[in-house]
Amino acid sequence: MDEVTPIGSGRKKGNRPSSRQSLAREIEDKAREAYAMQIAGKLPSEIAEHLNTTPEMVDQLLSERFKSDAARLTSDDRQYLLAQELIALSQLRAAVWPAAMMGDPKSVDSAVRIILAAHKVAGLELADPVVNKNLVLVMGEKEEDYIAALKATNSD
Repeated sequence: MDEVTPIGSGRKKGNRPSSRQSLAREIEDKAREAYAMQIAGKLPSEIAEHLNTTPEMVDQLLSERFKSDAARLTSDDRQYLLAQELIALSQLRAAVWPAAMMGDPKSVDSAVRIILAAHKVAGLELADPVVNKNLVLVMGEKEEDYIAALKATNSD
């Protein structure tokens, strides 16, 4: 009796995956390996050499991996990952902080970049609406006319 393959399953008869599925799995495996190497601190050029590809392809693999991960993350997952990144940045800052406080220019630069990265991860670099509360948008008339009308109202 012949094996029945469900419609739309993407599988062909038999146990062998199609060449398209094999390629997709190979790319996914490379993306997973590239991600693990990046987490371990490897440079894109080192990852590319290990995977026998180009640094540009490594960037593309990592980008696809991040998009795929982001699509599956829950809000709690995102909060956990953000917390982990902030902890890692704090550890890096602690490592360079003593030398930065002694005035080492490279350590000062590293500390500043780490602090800016932590602010970005935490969303602290976004504009604060309280600071920007005095923004006035005048529509329909010239700004000068609006200011003159305000002055006239205040002088009464």
